[in-house]
Order: sequence, then C-alpha cells, then structure tokens
Amino acid sequence: MQIKKTYPPAWVVIQNNIQECFKSMSIDEKRLLILASPIARTTDATEKDAITITAENFAIECGIKSHSAYKSMEEASKNLLRRYFTYTDEKGKKISCSWVIRAKYDNGAISICFPDEVLLMLKEFDKLNPYTKYKKDIVLSLKKDYSFDMYHLAKKHQVMGQFEMSLEHIKNELGLPESYQDLSNLKKRVLKPSLDEITTNTDIDLSYENVKSGRSVVGFKFTVREKPKPKAIETGRDQKTIDMFSNLSDSQIKTYSSVLSKVHSISDLADNKDYPAFAIWIANILRDPKSVREETAKRVFKALRTETDFFSKRS
Repeated sequence: MQIKKTYPPAWVVIQNNIQECFKSMSIDEKRLLILASPIARTTDATEKDAITITAENFAIECGIKSHSAYKSMEEASKNLLRRYFTYTDEKGKKISCSWVIRAKYDNGAISICFPDEVLLMLKEFDKLNPYTKYKKDIVLSLKKDYSFDMYHLAKKHQVMGQFEMSLEHIKNELGLPESYQDLSNLKKRVLKPSLDEITTNTDIDLSYENVKSGRSVVGFKFTVREKPKPKAIETGRDQKTIDMFSNLSDSQIKTYSSVLSKVHSISDLADNKDYPAFAIWIANILRDPKSVREETAKRVFKALRTETDFFSKRS
C-alpha cells in the first residue's frame, strides 16, 4: 500500500504535469497563487471551497507595504481568472485549464476557488504524479519579474543538477514579449537579474552557459547546485536557544514584536515593510519559529535576548 505524501503549509508543491507554470503572470499573480496553493492542499479543498487570503497576510508574507496589498491582490485575482495553463493527461493529450474559476472580494480579503484539475495537481503526489516542491518563504523573497519562473524550473530539475532549454522553449515557458527576441536583451533583462537574485536569496546556486549550433546560440544549459544547509539550531536549554522562548504569552508577543520592529540589528529583515507590518511579521516568528528559515529565527530571538529587557523582566 502506497502512503500518500503530505507536506506542511510552509511548502509549495505542484505536479510536474503543469507546463508553463507562471507564464506571463505578474509578480503579484504569482504571489497569490503561491500563497493559496498550500492552503488548498492542507485543507483538502474542493472546487466549491473558497481559499481566503487577507491583505494583511499578503503584505507580511510578500514583504510589501500593507496599504497597497489589497489593491495588488484584487488586480492579481482578476488577472488569474483570465489565465490558463496546459497539462498532459494520462492519454498523452495536452489540455488547457483555467487557474481560478471564482473570486470574491470582502473586508480586506480575497477568496478564490480553484477548479478540480488544479486542485488535483496541488494535492496528489506520488510516482505516477511527480512533483516539484520548495519552501514558501524562499520563493516569496524573490522580487524580479522572472525569478519565480526560473526558480520553479531550477527546483524542478534540481535532482539532475542541470537542464537545457532552447531559445524558443524559454521564451514560451516564461511568456516573454517580442522585445526579448534579441539575445543580448534576453540575457540582460531576464537571465542575469533572475539568476543573480536566485543565487543570492535562495537555497540554490543557478548559473547558465550558451548552447550553440555552429556559431549561433540556440539555447542555454542551466546548472543547479544546492547550497550547504545551515547548521541546525542547538537544542540544549540555555539562554541562547530558541526553546527558551517557546511559552511567550500573547501579551509578551505583542509587546516585544513592537519593540523588535525598531531594533537596528534586524532592520534588514523588514524588506520595505512599515513598522506595523514588520511587527506583525516578527510576532508570527515569536509565536512559531519554524514558520521561517532557522537563520532568520535565530536572528530574531538573539535580538530579543540581547537587545530588549525580556530577561530582566523575567528575573
């Protein structure tokens, strides 16, 4: 008997049957899809079930200004209603399918419904349905137009360590406009900024080289290397470990998230969030350290330990 694979909400998991996954989408459309897909999976949603994302959560997860989040979500959801992707069925036939079938707007939140075909590809993972997975917080840290697409493709081929794409394939996969027919423009505006951002901000290094036929460039070969994993957080119960803070009260979380939002040593984590949004983001980490990467959690709790009066008030 085959055990069904399951993944927690921190992971984005998508069947490899989906082709041209983020083709022509704006970055906010990609963000909305990334945020909604784990909810659909972990709640075992059906076509009738609305998946709700608040503007506040969208701002925190995506590192954007809270006042612009709802407008970004509304525009993204309306565009997703017009988007489609293609997949290959069990008979080898290519089928087109809409990403979203309904969207509802109410009280600073947006609710969307996926069709059954999409839900199947977001929930079923086994040998017959190979898939690609990655951490939600990592992909949402990307800001460049095509970084999402290239990261998804790299993670899809990570086990093999490399993959090749013809010029026509990469233009079609990413939905590139005619202006990128020029090779130098494609490299300068798409490949370099995307690969630089991925290598700097994610768990992989991604590079490429030209594939030639004679003297002409006909495609690219991409190399994917996993970065060394950070050392695990120590588990011994001393003042330097995260588990010392595992029982923070709601009152403490509210107080110290506000204090920490103004601490210089972790201000780079704000990533353009305003103070209230940054405080909410920190509060989520104080409540659940595993919601972010270990190194990020360690920095937040170190600041709590060394740059606030938390311990002096406990003693």
